[in-house]
Amino acid sequence: MFQSHDHHVKDNVCLTRSPYRNGKKLRAVKVYTIAQESKYLLIQNIPSIAGVVEQLLPYFNQYGNIEQYWRLDGYIRKDSTQDDEFFDTILIKFIQIQQARNAKRHLDDMNFMGSILHICYAPECESLDDLREKLNERRTIVQRKSEMNNYAKRKKSTMNTIRQNTPKKQCKIVYKQSTLIPKNDSISCPTNTIESPSLKSFERTTNEIRSKMREIVQKSNLIPIVLQQDIKKRKRLQI
Repeated sequence: MFQSHDHHVKDNVCLTRSPYRNGKKLRAVKVYTIAQESKYLLIQNIPSIAGVVEQLLPYFNQYGNIEQYWRLDGYIRKDSTQDDEFFDTILIKFIQIQQARNAKRHLDDMNFMGSILHICYAPECESLDDLREKLNERRTIVQRKSEMNNYAKRKKSTMNTIRQNTPKKQCKIVYKQSTLIPKNDSISCPTNTIESPSLKSFERTTNEIRSKMREIVQKSNLIPIVLQQDIKKRKRLQI
């Protein structure tokens, strides 16, 4: 006869969490260690109807292959009530422990035929081989994650040293005051020189544009905002 334990009892919902930490659904705050997790899952509150277990198993097959399952006749819970005779309990064994984790996380508190299922781990059903396999798997996962973190740290440090040791190319451009025209016809750069267009052609084109703008203003008796700003700048320079 399968005995009931304290961890088979469903915990109460936590009501003291901060609002920003509450999800869409209130849950009990419980932390599982690798010793408390298991391939074995205990499913409670299954309606006692003929053929209901065969309808429930496909939900668990979505998260992994089921190695074996047992119907626990005569199972008495520690928080038993008068309605327990109308519900059944089954024990499922998955091939991998990660499959059991996913099934418990997604199917716990699921509404199945009007009844809310309660799923919990059953590590007391494990053998020595199951326990050894579980601990070795956890050890390899922790070792792999630590190696990945160390590799990321080494890569970051090497990239920083490469950036510090590589010389930076400096290229300076000297501009006139209050203009964007280079002071010299060429830009000084340590590697190569870049020739700019001659200043005479640039000044010639600007003078032509300004003369045309003055003619337009004299004809229309309107002073654009750009010319007003230019006139103000000239007055300031004259002062």
